[in-house]
Amino acid sequence: MKIEMNLTDHCIETEAKRLYKKSLNQFFESSDPSNHELEEKVDGLINFLEYTDFGHLRGSNPVLAGIEKGKAVLNILGENLFEVEVAGSIYKPLKKDRQKPSGAL
Repeated sequence: MKIEMNLTDHCIETEAKRLYKKSLNQFFESSDPSNHELEEKVDGLINFLEYTDFGHLRGSNPVLAGIEKGKAVLNILGENLFEVEVAGSIYKPLKKDRQKPSGAL
């Protein structure tokens, strides 16, 4: 699934959150409870937001950081498999570091 992202005034994480909220509202307001494409989009955005190291991704391109205006395409390739395309360049997000809190077993 491909999701177009407008990064004119903010970074990719903010845009992903915005698109997630918008898609979730559309899903619940939809008269078609079997809208699999919208459900897939919501699930993909949830996974992208939970999985991605956004600090690293923002540091890889000024458009993704919201420093320069531009557009990106989020390619959801599978569960926890993503690519982000900006002006013909492909970025593969790193997995968010989920270290155990100190003192945890």
